[in-house]
Amino acid sequence: MNRTVVALLILAGITGWSLSLYSTWNLAGLDEQLRTQSAALQDYQAQYSAQRQKTEESARELADLRQELSNAQSQIQKLTTQSEQAADDMAKAREQLATAQQGGAFPGVGMSPEILSIKPRPTKEDIVAAQEALSQLRFGTIKADGAMGPSTREAIEKFQRAAGLPVTGELHAQTLVTLMRSAKVMAAQSDVP
Repeated sequence: MNRTVVALLILAGITGWSLSLYSTWNLAGLDEQLRTQSAALQDYQAQYSAQRQKTEESARELADLRQELSNAQSQIQKLTTQSEQAADDMAKAREQLATAQQGGAFPGVGMSPEILSIKPRPTKEDIVAAQEALSQLRFGTIKADGAMGPSTREAIEKFQRAAGLPVTGELHAQTLVTLMRSAKVMAAQSDVP
């Protein structure tokens, strides 16, 4: 019986060791599976974080684009208002022009500085009279030929400076009127005995 007990004990020991080895081997496999799943979860978490960051960046870009769109819409509204105002102003100007032309008045006089700055060109007779007056007033020795040459322009500039007029060298209406008055005054003074 001793032999049977010993054999049973040996068999129980071998079975215990086998089960112990099996469970150790099984635990090692489970540990490896857990490590693999943990690594997979970490990869998934990294991918999720990257995707979330991209989503947040896209949301910020979308908010920026919405703000730009709002600014552009405001600018369009402002430009539309300005365009409508310009169209209204143009219509009023056309009406004023039509009214002035029907009434025979010169369009725009007293209304627009751009139109007021337009000066009529002096006639040849105006230039001859100015040349004679400039010579009489001793602003140069000028041949009264009706041509606006360099010596005539220089004499006009000297007169404009002396008379306190804007110095342009051009024979504008204001310069011609002032020049003719000055020549008449000088002529009247020389006639006095």
